[in-house]
Amino acid sequence: MSDSRTFGLTFKEVLLIDSTTIRLFSDILKGVGRNPKGAGKKKRGLKVHMLIGPVQSVGRFFKITEAKMHDKNFLKSLELISHSMIVFYKAYNYYHQFAVWSEKQVYFVTRLKKNAVYTVTEVNRVHYRKKGKAKVLRDEIIELEYHPEDSNGKRQLNIYKKLQLRKVCYQDEKNRYY
Repeated sequence: MSDSRTFGLTFKEVLLIDSTTIRLFSDILKGVGRNPKGAGKKKRGLKVHMLIGPVQSVGRFFKITEAKMHDKNFLKSLELISHSMIVFYKAYNYYHQFAVWSEKQVYFVTRLKKNAVYTVTEVNRVHYRKKGKAKVLRDEIIELEYHPEDSNGKRQLNIYKKLQLRKVCYQDEKNRYY
């Protein structure tokens, strides 16, 4: 992302999150997930989670875990200032953390998982598609339910809380929808 893209933003900082798996220690560390087709081996090794600014090429925060650790657990490690903007992919979806950030005015951009269950409470805008042009198609306020966590990080399965989020659907110039 170039410097000019961040000029004039009202966010105090814009940060990106991603991870990669290093298979160097795959014989020692436990595997994760389902057995994939083909070789039938689970993901083993180390996972490196990184927080980076959009302009710098040096990470601001790293965490190294076993590859079996779910990506969303990395979000608990972050200490972010109010009015930050964080961008990450959908493996990091973690509704309890989203609620904590919303209270602290920390903003985030990610994609919803396909199986996300939510209710549209308000439609801000609906646009029509134009072939070959990037365009926002829908801008909605959605509400979803999640199980909050106690102080030890354990989900309280008997309690549901509601979280309001903004959902923006768009079409890129290649007619792909997000």
